[in-house]
Amino acid sequence: MPDPEPTQNIVEIAQGDDRFEVLVDALGSAELVDALSATGPFTVFAPTDAAFEALLAATDGVDALEDISQESLTQILQYHVANGKVLSTDLMDGQTVPTLLNGNDLTIGVSGSGVTVNGANVVVADIEATNGVIHAVDQVLVPEGFVIELAPQTIAEIASGNESLSLLVAALGRVPSLLDAAGDETATLTVFAPTDDAFAALLTTLTDATGNTFASLDDVPDYVLERVLQYHILGSAKTAAELADSEETLEGSSISVDGTVLNGSVNVVADLADISASNGVVHVIDAVLVPSFILNSLNTVLEPAIFDAEGRFTTLVTAVETAELAGALTNADATLTVFAPTNDAFTAYIDASDFADASELLASDMLGNILLYHVLGATVPSSAIVAGASSAPTLYEDDDEDEVGEVVYISNNGEDGIFLNGGPQVIIPDLEEGNGVVHVIDGVLVPPMNSIAEIVVASAGADAPEFTLLLAALQTADDTDGDLVELLSGDGTFTVFAPTDAAFNAAGFADVAAVEAADPATLRAILLYHVVSGAAVFSTDLASGAVTTAGGGDVTVTVADPVTIADLNADSADATVTSVNILATNGVVHVIDQVLLPE
Repeated sequence: MPDPEPTQNIVEIAQGDDRFEVLVDALGSAELVDALSATGPFTVFAPTDAAFEALLAATDGVDALEDISQESLTQILQYHVANGKVLSTDLMDGQTVPTLLNGNDLTIGVSGSGVTVNGANVVVADIEATNGVIHAVDQVLVPEGFVIELAPQTIAEIASGNESLSLLVAALGRVPSLLDAAGDETATLTVFAPTDDAFAALLTTLTDATGNTFASLDDVPDYVLERVLQYHILGSAKTAAELADSEETLEGSSISVDGTVLNGSVNVVADLADISASNGVVHVIDAVLVPSFILNSLNTVLEPAIFDAEGRFTTLVTAVETAELAGALTNADATLTVFAPTNDAFTAYIDASDFADASELLASDMLGNILLYHVLGATVPSSAIVAGASSAPTLYEDDDEDEVGEVVYISNNGEDGIFLNGGPQVIIPDLEEGNGVVHVIDGVLVPPMNSIAEIVVASAGADAPEFTLLLAALQTADDTDGDLVELLSGDGTFTVFAPTDAAFNAAGFADVAAVEAADPATLRAILLYHVVSGAAVFSTDLASGAVTTAGGGDVTVTVADPVTIADLNADSADATVTSVNILATNGVVHVIDQVLLPE
């Protein structure tokens, strides 16, 4: 009985035979599946899996099929295919068979022991297909003198295979996004790759410049390492000849290029330029490129934030860069004091503010002023801060010619700590640098924008007004010796204990009309009894005892939980301080729940 007619083509037969699994993968990689599924007919000398394994083992630099370039793989496979259907019975000893690899023939050997092709044994003959025939062979056939080219490696693979780039590989491992990009076949990058010696020199430089020990890359903060690595990568593939005089990096700033010299002193290593990768180009360099933002920060008040090992100041660093204040803070000739808020401090500020998130703060017109309000134009170590209450001018300048609102108020309470504007506390003092000193704080300082009078006016007009009656009293009070609204709007420094509307109600003032009907001189005396003139007394400055008011009489402060204030009227209830440290351009406001009555 004749053999049944075949129902599968050459590719389908190979796909269904576990002896040809590697061959099937190779046909897919070489994009020859469609060609060998066509009408043909073809004769295929098909290497078994064992044949491919032997080839991989014998070829330097090749561990898997993927390590062979697509062009070489395609040519090797074409060398196994002949046009026409040639059964084993049609083969003759010494016969040459033209292949699809033009100009390359196979030599057939026929003897009593079987059929060979270029010396390889046909182990299974005459596997017929709808479009030809397969003869399984025990070796992969390679044309004489043929050089198997390796598949291009990714940038990550090139670095991993170079012993002198081991620290670069370790550094990329610390920044997964960059490591992924270096290994992404679809990327197109240029990488300037520092040698291990280059990284070692960088560690020595950082140690000398900062006074801290950088024994290994592990000592380099994540933020710094990521910025440095980004500064070595271009977003497109460029050979040395294609590089422009200035190239923007993924870090955002540019490097200068003069032939094989980068940034004036970093050299491309001879014979190690233009290393082609499947996803770009590698140029090996003899030093680490450092962005000017980081380089210029060394030994300045910006250094502690950038080089913080715990990364606690990344928001501050981003804000400084966004507001373009790095130049001022890294000026070697400056003498500065920086109160540096942590990331947690910024998070707490944003949560309590109208900003939706950090990006809104960074985009705000207020950003520069907020940052300058954290900087003094003199070097003030903690030992130079006087005990008790004081103030110091900041680099923030408002539009007022009188420079009102430019000072930050400091409360030095000794062992209890140093506080600013009654709130943020210095948690790490005296990080000394070449152009000043840094004190780490746990809150964000916001420069005041309104005077005490403006704060009262704004509250009176708010959706939930609190000082409607206080404003009416200020406007109604006797102005023979000066208008009180103008007084609390202008120059000077004041502390105001501000009664709420409920406090006025409790004192017998039912509404605005009742306030306006009161004796103006009495109102003036009551209001001045709520004002301390000549000092901004924050909650961190308060101490139990008598405080002399602008009206001449004393009130008695009791510092407890809560803080209370007693007037000299025996029939009055003590006032409780319900809200503290509302900063104004001319002092501070504390909210109280009772009206204080002079004797």
